[in-house]
Amino acid sequence: MRSTFSICVRFFLTSYDDFIDAFFKSSSAENGLKTGTRRQYSLFGLFKLLIMEREFQRLVKKGIRPVVIIDEFHKLDGLYLPDKQKRLMVELMNFFVAMTKESHLCHVIIASSDAFFIEQVYVDSKLRKTSKFMKLDYLEKEDVFAWLRDIKKYNQVQEYILDEKQIETIWETVGGSAWEIHSILEDLFQYSLDTIAAKIKMEKVSMITDWTFDDEARNCLLRHFSKQPIRKLRELAGTCKNILGQAVKNNILYYDPVDGIYGIQGKSLEWGIKGYFEEIE
Repeated sequence: MRSTFSICVRFFLTSYDDFIDAFFKSSSAENGLKTGTRRQYSLFGLFKLLIMEREFQRLVKKGIRPVVIIDEFHKLDGLYLPDKQKRLMVELMNFFVAMTKESHLCHVIIASSDAFFIEQVYVDSKLRKTSKFMKLDYLEKEDVFAWLRDIKKYNQVQEYILDEKQIETIWETVGGSAWEIHSILEDLFQYSLDTIAAKIKMEKVSMITDWTFDDEARNCLLRHFSKQPIRKLRELAGTCKNILGQAVKNNILYYDPVDGIYGIQGKSLEWGIKGYFEEIE
């Protein structure tokens, strides 16, 4: 039986050099390079990423298969390699293909809340035959009900117990959004559930009003979803891809590039879109 663990390190990246420093903090003594030599290595040219590759090889010899996890990968968009008009993220993905599919030195998980962006990387990096897309969705209804039926166990809250009607109200208001459910549980110490649910819906209507303000293209897009929360791409014919991208980046819609569908980003936003169009109509 083999144990698996991961280490999460957070860096604020504003430039290519920041990215390099985030990955290469080992000393010259540790990596066997003379002082100043590290910067002379091309990061991706001809796959000369020797430091990282050598570290992978060292771990594999010890029976350890490294797992590289990069969260919010779309934040690297806009970073380019020095003196080369190549996108950092595309070259990085190509390198990871070499390390995984070709050399079998590690596993790589790329995570992003912007699936519209992920599809662009798929196309640019020719990854469709070398990677798998996995959608991390909200909690299922049965999981939400199991959680809320025993909040004493899962939240260590003893002051109140939710009845089935209250649990159904929470589900109908925010669906399986764990953060929003947790926020409701906190607010229940001060307000009634009906008051909280009404406030959430009102806030989402305001959010949609702000996003669509004086923008007919955005209004037209969301009108497609006012009666139906999920749409196939072909059902959105005539919609500018740029507007769809904006909706996904702003967490109004989500995009599943495997099934080619767009959907409203959560149950509470369904109420927001529905309420917005009821107000203007």
